[in-house]
Amino acid sequence: MLGSASVKAQSLFWQEKLIEVDGKDAAAVAALVDGFYSKHPKPVNVMVEFSDIQMKGSSEKATHVIAISSSDSKSLADYVSSLKGDTWNSYVSKMQVYMKSITTSAGKDLLSFGSDTYLPIGQAWQFKVKTEDLNNFAGAFGKLIKSIKIDGFAGVGQIIHGRENGESVYIYVTHSDLNSAFNWGPKNESEAAAFSLFSTARGGAEFHGSGCTC
Repeated sequence: MLGSASVKAQSLFWQEKLIEVDGKDAAAVAALVDGFYSKHPKPVNVMVEFSDIQMKGSSEKATHVIAISSSDSKSLADYVSSLKGDTWNSYVSKMQVYMKSITTSAGKDLLSFGSDTYLPIGQAWQFKVKTEDLNNFAGAFGKLIKSIKIDGFAGVGQIIHGRENGESVYIYVTHSDLNSAFNWGPKNESEAAAFSLFSTARGGAEFHGSGCTC
């Protein structure tokens, strides 16, 4: 059910691995990822997700993403540090047969809104924002989300490590299905005004691409 966005107090910390594989190898890669991460001991407050990147810009080579997240930074750090040993080395060796490239990045939510219910479609937008403008950008997005209707989760966060072109902030929104993702945006004059205000308030932030996962 659609509802006004409510601020979520819980933080989210994340690490993601963007990997590039040929389409013919996608099923084999998915089986390897599931085979390792489903068996590796994981704290209850750590989540691992494997998704296709189905829509992206021409410069983005990655085809899939392995996202590891937690509401607790230490739990995430400890889990990532535990990815080692013979079983891990065997998994990495098998993955290297299929991977054409891999990049790793990490960050954290600054503000998050909406529902905790898992929704399968995710849209992300990346921006290059000066450090001194970070709070203004997050605040402007917060005002936008409070002014519109969302059916899932919406967040704005900081990319701390791993982007080579200066991307430092992301916006992430989830949807129940692809049709909802296609129709993301203003639905009436009031929401159109809210989006326009965000575009003005975000200042000199440079847009650096978008993507859609499922």
